[in-house]
Amino acid sequence: MRPGLLLGVLSLFFFAAFFYLSRHPETVAILISLPSPEAFACNIRCLGLTAFLQVLGEGGKALLLIFLSFAFLYALYRTALRVFRTLAFMDTVERKAVPPGGVPRPTFLSGATIFEDLRPMALTAGFLKPRVFLSTKLVDALDEKELRAVVLHELHHCDSRDPLKGLAISFITDLLFFLPISRFLKKTYALTSEMAADAHSVDLRADPLDLAASLLKVRKIGGPAVSWFFDPANERVKRLLGEPSKVRRPVARVFLTAVLLAATAFIALVPVRKSMSSMFVDHDKTCVLRKSHD
Repeated sequence: MRPGLLLGVLSLFFFAAFFYLSRHPETVAILISLPSPEAFACNIRCLGLTAFLQVLGEGGKALLLIFLSFAFLYALYRTALRVFRTLAFMDTVERKAVPPGGVPRPTFLSGATIFEDLRPMALTAGFLKPRVFLSTKLVDALDEKELRAVVLHELHHCDSRDPLKGLAISFITDLLFFLPISRFLKKTYALTSEMAADAHSVDLRADPLDLAASLLKVRKIGGPAVSWFFDPANERVKRLLGEPSKVRRPVARVFLTAVLLAATAFIALVPVRKSMSSMFVDHDKTCVLRKSHD
């Protein structure tokens, strides 16, 4: 299963749990009005362990509902922040853009925006109408063949609307930040997206050696991860040179994620009994009645 699809399935799971919990607001009242230790002892002694576990399950529902609400607000805040930062970046780039006659441009650069910057950058920005942006440092550092390979790579990001997909993946990752596997899936999706763009560039007769050379040049000039396009470079260069790329499988993270999902499913699917709240409100009477029947 692809990382983006898996993240989508996980997000649907937690949205379903959130919807289910929101249908039972009495669980919040149970959480707020938790009894004293004496009441717990009374309920365990007089009503049995099963009823006590039922109460814990309903309290867990309330905690899960509150936690998922905060997770959703956190993801929404982070997503809005990314949108505003992207819009601010594009506005800055527009002000720094080099006029079409400012530098000699091959025909394949006609659709790209070249802007003044001392860092070698190539990226695709914009969610509804993505565009290719190249820094003057990058244009000066690469030869024509290498630059063409980079532009073809970025054009694939535009055609695939990868900035919008990346925004959605980031939202899901922030929503599921507590799952150990979520960050790994985000990185794997980003790497898969970059490799797909590399393959598209090669399919359009760009030399894979030119694309690999551009990655290594920019890495040497600006250091690792100097732009969205050049991260991560090592695995991409290996693939372009015909070597198999190796991505570590996070077995421990997968196991912990499975445990958290199982616990969440158990808490969310435990049937709610409204009589449990009355047991808390009048637990002394309940225990006395139970004693009298015994």
